[in-house]
Amino acid sequence: MTELGPLVGIGRTAEVFAFGEGRVVKLLRPGFPDRLAEDEARVARAVAAVYPEAPACDGLVRIKGRLGVVLERLDGPSMETRARAGLWEVDRLARQLAALHAEMHASDGSGLPDQRDATHAAIARVESILPPGAAAAAHERLDRLASGTSLCHGDLHPANVLLGRRTVVIDWLTARCGSPAGDVARSVFLMRDAAMIDSTPRLARIAIQAVRGRFCRVYLATYRSLRAIDPEEIRAWRLPTLAARLAEGITAERPALVAEIEREVAR
Repeated sequence: MTELGPLVGIGRTAEVFAFGEGRVVKLLRPGFPDRLAEDEARVARAVAAVYPEAPACDGLVRIKGRLGVVLERLDGPSMETRARAGLWEVDRLARQLAALHAEMHASDGSGLPDQRDATHAAIARVESILPPGAAAAAHERLDRLASGTSLCHGDLHPANVLLGRRTVVIDWLTARCGSPAGDVARSVFLMRDAAMIDSTPRLARIAIQAVRGRFCRVYLATYRSLRAIDPEEIRAWRLPTLAARLAEGITAERPALVAEIEREVAR
């Protein structure tokens, strides 16, 4: 791989290398299908066409048999790193994230995969491990919710915002055309409820959870001040969001997810 520069990042499905002037290549790990890179390149180009706070995409390249997506190289700390380094900045960063999300939802997501269809498909994949009646309830709830045509990230949280020379939202593979309320519900889950690393000490978990809770409260209050959204609609997305999250196969989250899904069905 002499064409590649230094390794700059590692993910579950891909490794990211420096790749020429101002670019990186997100190269699939051996064994993962080309479809993942092809889908990411297609979505990245569609998003960049309507939303300037996304990295530019220069298409695909194959190196030593591995397919990769060539992207704009972005430097700077993530919003999550900034928040951990200075807790006094939590409120400001939460307001900034809310503003980014509200601006994003003002963009047209037409041409991207449909949010409701993707959520239905995720729920269908885990029907056998959902509590009794939960799959039917989640599908029924989802069918009653407004679909929408906004650009939705599907994975927006502080780790996916880089604060360099310009603020950039990254990791758009889950971008969808859909409802802002569904996208906000997903972000609230990721920022407040997603599992922490198992090795995090108990006292640290308590402190982190308190910060997470405050971040979400400020984020939601700011978003609602910038863009009209019904809190009950966000709440209504909770059950489908939880059921779809189960399909991601995160072992550490499964017991808490199943318990919360049971509570949602009971409500």
